[in-house]
Amino acid sequence: MRPDPGFAELYASLPDATDLWPWKDLALTAKPPVLYLGIGSGRLAVPLHETGIMLVGVDSHPGMLASLRRRLPDTELILSRIEDLHLGRQFDLIIVPSNILCLVERLRSAANHLAADGSLAFELTNPYWLQAGASQGVRVQSFDGNGARFQVDYTLADGRVVTQEAEIPLVWPDEVENWLAIGAGLRLRRMFGRNDAELASSPSFYVVAGRG
Repeated sequence: MRPDPGFAELYASLPDATDLWPWKDLALTAKPPVLYLGIGSGRLAVPLHETGIMLVGVDSHPGMLASLRRRLPDTELILSRIEDLHLGRQFDLIIVPSNILCLVERLRSAANHLAADGSLAFELTNPYWLQAGASQGVRVQSFDGNGARFQVDYTLADGRVVTQEAEIPLVWPDEVENWLAIGAGLRLRRMFGRNDAELASSPSFYVVAGRG
């Protein structure tokens, strides 16, 4: 399947992130560079770079990377699907600030690039939040416990609102510990909700895992 150019244009039109938590805090305590899987067009990567964090970025969308190369010309950017990634290197910290690590094949590939004492930190959509009806700007269309389909409204930098559909498999917080161990031989170190929400009501939740 060829990537949709409009998808890259959409993300390039979003304003840069102003809230860098928890990624900045994690990256500042890690040995550089930080491997960023699903780096996209840079709405989070550029602000992280501006704080002095050295990144190696991976994305499967050529349009996303083309946009990001114009903004971060000195950053190493790699075109690859996560499940096909073979860098021959390991990293002290790997970050995945989106739901894309919800597939075991991707989780295993990420784990293969993790240093012995390193940390894999990633974000997952919270099934409990979707089950409760989500919130303004997110409309759940179907939900069966294993997966969900929903619409998301995005506000662009020029104030326009566009809507995208998403269909994702779900990883429940209760299952994360076994999922990590069986799927990739990783151990859960920490799991928490967004900074302003308890885990049960957080739209997404964060997982920090390692080999021991």
